[in-house]
Amino acid sequence: MERSLEERISEILIAIGVAPKIKGYGYLREAIRLVVLNPKMMSGVTKGLYPAVAAKYGSSASKVERAIRHAIETAWNRERMDVLHSLFGAKAYLCDVRPTNSEFIALVADKLLLEDLHR
Repeated sequence: MERSLEERISEILIAIGVAPKIKGYGYLREAIRLVVLNPKMMSGVTKGLYPAVAAKYGSSASKVERAIRHAIETAWNRERMDVLHSLFGAKAYLCDVRPTNSEFIALVADKLLLEDLHR
C-alpha cells in the first residue's frame, strides 16, 4: 500500500530529528506539503508560503517562520547527519552548517517530488 504524502513527510522529519511535539513540526510539514503540491510557492516563501501555513493554523507568518527555524535548529542539534545523508544521497550539509528554512523545505520537497509521492 502506498504511503500518503503526509505520512512520508512525517517519516522524513522524525528520522532527521524534528519531534512532533515541537510546534514548528506541524508548520514544517504543511509547508513541505504545499511546496510539493505547488513548487512555485518556493519563489515566495515569506510572502506566500508562510502566510498560507499561518492561515491554516490561525497564526502569523512571522511565528510560522520562527517556529520552523526552531524545529530545524533542534534537529540539527541532535546531529543525525548520517540519517540526513542517507535520505538525501549526498553530504548535503556539514554538521555545523544548518540550512535555512527555505533550503530545508526545498530539499525535502525535492526529494518527495523525485519520489513522485504527490500524485
